[in-house]
Amino acid sequence: MKLSAFLGLAGAIGILFGLEFLLIPELALSQYGVPTEPHNLMQARYFGSAVFAYGLIYWLARKTTDDATRRALLLVGVLGNAIGLALSLWSRSAGLQGLLAWLAVGIYAALLLGSLYFLLRPSARD
Repeated sequence: MKLSAFLGLAGAIGILFGLEFLLIPELALSQYGVPTEPHNLMQARYFGSAVFAYGLIYWLARKTTDDATRRALLLVGVLGNAIGLALSLWSRSAGLQGLLAWLAVGIYAALLLGSLYFLLRPSARD
């Protein structure tokens, strides 16, 4: 897989998940077993706006050829996905979210590994 394809995939995932949490937070929260109380809906929308922006950055930057920009995107990907992975694992193991939380664990893990791969292997960047 080329870096541009990885960034495009990461961007599409972020945009789709972000839009779900932003536009239909009731569905998004219920999928994870989180109560759809008004304060949770608002927090889901905040989360959705951040994930949407994150995805949009990756999507729009997928064709950049500037190595410093690519490295910065990958570093953010490593840090952000490592934190998301740790939080998802903690949330699932504490029983705070339903079984669908394993999907989040898998997505964060895959994006973390992809970011690490391209960050540590500059020769693989397109």
